[in-house]
Amino acid sequence: MSAKTFTLEQVAEHKSDSSAWVIVKGKVYDVTSFLDDHPGGKKVLLKNCGKDATKQFEQFHSDKVLDKYGPKLYIGDVKTAAKL
Repeated sequence: MSAKTFTLEQVAEHKSDSSAWVIVKGKVYDVTSFLDDHPGGKKVLLKNCGKDATKQFEQFHSDKVLDKYGPKLYIGDVKTAAKL
């Protein structure tokens, strides 16, 4: 089964506390259920939803965070020009 792909425009539609998606390292994560559990707070997570937050993520997190939470939050990949 191949991963579902999303465009940047599709991800950009999900930036509220009722539907929060974020891109990290080319992968799309639905973090809606994680908002209240995020150690840095809900506000900072929502600020980065709907877009590629790889740079911001890498400033504060190690890959261990993705290893721990990624599998249950991962919903697909970003569709890049190379995949079109």
